[in-house]
Amino acid sequence: MSDEKTVVRVQVTGITRSGTSTASGKPFCMFEAYVFVPPAPYPTKNMFFAETQQQVPQPGMYECDLIPDERAKNFALTVDPRQGRRMTQQPKVSAA
Repeated sequence: MSDEKTVVRVQVTGITRSGTSTASGKPFCMFEAYVFVPPAPYPTKNMFFAETQQQVPQPGMYECDLIPDERAKNFALTVDPRQGRRMTQQPKVSAA
């Protein structure tokens, strides 16, 4: 088995939403990001959870590891932009 990690690019937009959970009464913060999953031609828009506004990554492009996960006894791959590595150079997009 390989120790090589699979990474995807995630663009954090800076758009957030926060409030208080009606179920638990605890504060929450959600932030918007676009996930680029090859070979899909377009990114997918997602909302990610953060417990506080301070946990929300700064707007920009990040390189994030895919994390194997189990949800409802099903295998899933998740991504957490809060654990991502900020990309200093933007990747070049080739015209199709």
